[in-house]
Amino acid sequence: MKLYESSEEAQFMEKDVKFEENIHGEMKMIKMYSKIGYQKMIGFGGAFTEAAASVWSQMGKENQEKLVDLYFGKNGSGYNFCRTHIQSCDFALGNYAYVEDSSDKELKTFSIERDKKYIIPLIKAAQKRKSDISFLASPWSPPAFMKTNADMNHGGKLKPEFRKMWADMMARYVAEFKKEGIPVERVTVQNEPQAVQTWDSCIWTGKEEGEFAKDFLRPSLDAAGAKNVKINVWDHNKEIILERAEESLCKEFEDSVDGVAFHWYSGDHFESLAEVCRQFPEKDIFFSEGCVEYSRFASDNQTAHAEMYAHDMIGNFNAGAKGFIDWNLFLNKEGGPNHVGNFCDAPVMCDTENDTFKINLSYYYISHFSRFIQKDAVRVLTSRYTDKIETCGFVNPDGSHVLVLLNRTESKLPCTVNADGKTLDVEMKPHSIISLVW
Repeated sequence: MKLYESSEEAQFMEKDVKFEENIHGEMKMIKMYSKIGYQKMIGFGGAFTEAAASVWSQMGKENQEKLVDLYFGKNGSGYNFCRTHIQSCDFALGNYAYVEDSSDKELKTFSIERDKKYIIPLIKAAQKRKSDISFLASPWSPPAFMKTNADMNHGGKLKPEFRKMWADMMARYVAEFKKEGIPVERVTVQNEPQAVQTWDSCIWTGKEEGEFAKDFLRPSLDAAGAKNVKINVWDHNKEIILERAEESLCKEFEDSVDGVAFHWYSGDHFESLAEVCRQFPEKDIFFSEGCVEYSRFASDNQTAHAEMYAHDMIGNFNAGAKGFIDWNLFLNKEGGPNHVGNFCDAPVMCDTENDTFKINLSYYYISHFSRFIQKDAVRVLTSRYTDKIETCGFVNPDGSHVLVLLNRTESKLPCTVNADGKTLDVEMKPHSIISLVW
């Protein structure tokens, strides 16, 4: 079996280790029960934003290849479940819509030419490395003419008379991306439907999301030949995920809504997430966005940032979440571009002027999961002797096992890993992460 260890000092240090047979003990145990399984995993990935794609386009050809390989190459992160945006988002170069004419109900002027400049070339470069990437697409705002505030930014709501046209536009987007060879397998009704932002945003209640899915979006997708495309709701933080799930997944809408996407910006709330997963076990519940915002985290403590990711991933998976999608794949050295100055960190930061890039520690911590946990892996029971070590375990479809251990403390932490009766003594360094693979 292999042990991979990362910390700020060194990343993905690999060594061969071996379980001992029939070694018994009771102290300092981390236990994994491979026959007690829970949810199946959808996958791992990041977001193809216009910002990320434009930054990538400004790099030299050699570095473009290296950057794509980091996430999608043979020895990269193994990303297979990624996100992109329908029309513009804050990490776009400006507001844009696929239709600007309010009278164009037949969508004769519909165009994704803007996406063909940056986003689609980056996606196709990724697909050359990994052909089976599936995509989630999320809208930040309908066109301005469809909204009560006549603005793609600053919230507002979708006018009722434009619900069908907007649903048809979303379905048309899926169809146009399919023509480009890009399989959009999931959509969300709205990114962050409770947030009035200075950037692209639109407000929806849980009931409105359910009604839109049932009465407009599902029929539009079906009519466009996209019956296999799943509809997800919420796409926002966890503090009220239970209330929103109960509202949008009630009996009236349950056949039209396939799952709930969520973000991390309001904190852990693993308990609420676990209850959503318990109440709706047949639905796809997954993480769709998280980043280190400069507006909230001014320090450049890369260990703290990386640990934020690993802690949240472990907590979400143990609560029942089925997938993980990071935010921007790449950003420039300022943490953008962002058309309203909402800068943030990314696992890989690029200096486009000097054609260099920096790999942040968060890239490696995310990869401790994404490199080894396969699509359709089953999350299994783990048990730990102390809350100072955070852990989650998986059994892959090919029969391989993965156990991830996180130490966020200043101390060395010894443990005896016990997997189905076989044991291995491990000492975790302070502020480190370990993946055991066998």
